[in-house]
Amino acid sequence: MNKWIAISFATVAISGCATFNGEQAATMDREQHIAELSQEIETVGFNRVEIQPGVDEFLNLSASLLERQYSVMGEYRTVTANYVDVQGFIEANKKATDEELAAALMAFDAGATSEEGKIGPKIKAYEDAVANISEQNAGLGLEVAANLLKATIILKDNAQIVGIATGVKAAGSLFGGSDKTADNDLGLALLRAKDQLSLAYDANKIISLEQETIEQINEFQEELENKA
Repeated sequence: MNKWIAISFATVAISGCATFNGEQAATMDREQHIAELSQEIETVGFNRVEIQPGVDEFLNLSASLLERQYSVMGEYRTVTANYVDVQGFIEANKKATDEELAAALMAFDAGATSEEGKIGPKIKAYEDAVANISEQNAGLGLEVAANLLKATIILKDNAQIVGIATGVKAAGSLFGGSDKTADNDLGLALLRAKDQLSLAYDANKIISLEQETIEQINEFQEELENKA
């Protein structure tokens, strides 16, 4: 999808910004990853700042994007909690071949006592439940991509300040005692914005991957029905 190409390009341009890659996405426990992301997001926070005109807009937009993405991820977690069986089926078959997926669909449906109990209607109901979330997520993905591209320029223009802040942050974690924070120091604020965009990207991507998996299963089910 083109929007993900844009995000991936922007992310690679910011060294160390995002931690996602294809292999991790294919093997991770998504619920655990989302829980860990939530904790990281809460730690980084969404504080707005007034430090330097011209840069504050970027800093506060990064905070806003993360806050909105956190809210969407919360909605997503609520929905998935109500569709544990669908989540389990998707997780178990995300790397399945066509033959393995066909066998899994038949095995699941063999235990159903009604048409609604079969996996197809369950996935459709789940897809409907996450439709609004997916729409919000797609819009946020484009905004995150745009701000990632802007971040490459701003971080480059402030490379010296960011470098000093990196040292201050490292020293603070070791010795403590610094009165500089991401709320009052431009370099530290830029580092926090970088973290905020990284987390927003990860949260956005994991929801997108879920939707893509659902669409793949739906397409395969339609192929089976057409053949039948």
